[in-house]
Amino acid sequence: MRVLVATDFSPHAEDALVLVAGLGMPAGSAVRIVHVVEPFPAISAFAPTSMITLAEGEREITAELDRKIALFRDRGLVVQTALVIGRPADMIVDEAQRFHADLVVVGSRGRRRVAATLLGSVSAEVVDRAPCPVLVARGRALTRLILAEDGSEIAAAGADLVTNVPALRALPVQVVSVVDAPFPFTAANSDAGPSMHAAIQAYYDSLPSLREATSRIANDRSAKLSAAGVTVTADVREGDAADELIGAAAANGADGIVIGSHGRTGISRLFLGSVARTVLFNAPCSVLIVRAPVAVTNGARRVAIPVAR
Repeated sequence: MRVLVATDFSPHAEDALVLVAGLGMPAGSAVRIVHVVEPFPAISAFAPTSMITLAEGEREITAELDRKIALFRDRGLVVQTALVIGRPADMIVDEAQRFHADLVVVGSRGRRRVAATLLGSVSAEVVDRAPCPVLVARGRALTRLILAEDGSEIAAAGADLVTNVPALRALPVQVVSVVDAPFPFTAANSDAGPSMHAAIQAYYDSLPSLREATSRIANDRSAKLSAAGVTVTADVREGDAADELIGAAAANGADGIVIGSHGRTGISRLFLGSVARTVLFNAPCSVLIVRAPVAVTNGARRVAIPVAR
């Protein structure tokens, strides 16, 4: 397994490093710790001083990166460090590509509402652009997971990741499927007469079949995970999908949510809306988003995980 961890030396980034160190990855797995320094224009009159300051700063950063290696000592892992200069999100994505990362881990500065993210954040942009799954860490450990399951190929990719990564397969997993069928308020508030009543009746008539289908999806996924050796339970909920996933994590003491996301990128995703994005910005725990095609290492064997875009 190959894991890239981005650090800015903040407490949140330290949490991400501690989480990765405790994942229990197979011996021989590789970890690359990356720190990005944003460039700034040099002022010629102060160039000599600036050069000295930059050199000293580089030595300090390199020394700090070397200290981070201690977290991984005696774990049988190959640990590398890198100091790169550039725009943080760009450099993290580039490093992930060069490193052939199976997973990128970034820290989070806490929960944010979508309205507060219109200018973007490094974590959100890395999630959108990384060539592999991204774990946004909000804590120092993963001990129990919520797996979002709606029967789609995207959801299956999340389940495949859990199954094929030993560090995740060893964790107890609760599969959560949500009956997300909003009540037809538009019809209820209209003066359409019989058509209003027909729409409301159709809504109630559809619920039993929706509940049955959702329950089947959750149970089928649970059976497959159990057959792969995962300790798993199933939970069927009703309501807004993102809210219910977050609620399930809180109710079950889960410190991680695994969720698939379609490949739309950029600010348009904020306006279009996305269950994955809502979970990412509002969950109180770590969120692992599977978005792009990946290949993860299972022992000495590499297993391709197809992800629909």
